[in-house]
Amino acid sequence: MTEVVLRVEGLCKSFSGVHAIRDLSFEVESSEVMGLIGPNGSGKSTTVNSLAGTFPVTSGEIVLTGTSIQHLPECERVELGLARTFQTANVFPEFTVRQQIALGCEATLKSSPLSSVFGAEYRQGESEAIEARMHDLLEITGLLDVADDLVGTISSAQQRFLMVATALASEPKIVLLDEPAAGLVSHERKTLSDLIKAIRARGIAVLVIEHHMALIMDVCDRIVVLNFGSKIADGTPAEIRSNPAVIDAYLGEVSDA
Repeated sequence: MTEVVLRVEGLCKSFSGVHAIRDLSFEVESSEVMGLIGPNGSGKSTTVNSLAGTFPVTSGEIVLTGTSIQHLPECERVELGLARTFQTANVFPEFTVRQQIALGCEATLKSSPLSSVFGAEYRQGESEAIEARMHDLLEITGLLDVADDLVGTISSAQQRFLMVATALASEPKIVLLDEPAAGLVSHERKTLSDLIKAIRARGIAVLVIEHHMALIMDVCDRIVVLNFGSKIADGTPAEIRSNPAVIDAYLGEVSDA
């Protein structure tokens, strides 16, 4: 049985009187992959940053599993089950891959969040659970072979998958993927597609913000389309692909390559 994990109601965000998001509403259910697309300047990044708590909202409500979070700081949103990645690699190059993922476990640790990085003691029972979680995440993201490599020495594609692993380490109910395919070549995008589907199979909701339409059409159950900060369409990939307003505003400008 599915449940609504994230509900956005009447979300508005203005910068010095300029409306970046206008009365945006949508819902994301558990085990659902929802795409958020639109031309440059349509409000996608502002939406993600507002959901994550980077930007304070002007008005509207953001509800995560029944709790209004629009006034909460980023760290509390993570603790409640919302995680995100970034458009550019947000990593610690001097850490090992394993240590970076360990930092992502911070939201669920009862002992110090830096215990795994600096060798301090976990509380009883935490060590085994964290090790098992990290091994699982290394496997699902294809990073097991580079687990003990420095983050600064792995490829840019591997750093992108590491961001996903770090986000998943907090055991989120929903993860926001902000342009995860940026800079990836064809076979890496296929790996990303399989990873997103594997996340969905674990019951975790995914909100994907992406320009690469082949990826969006492949992984998404539903797509919301923005233009000038407003929602102009909401539907299945087939419905979005054939929507005249979407074709006029966006799909005619992008490639499936």
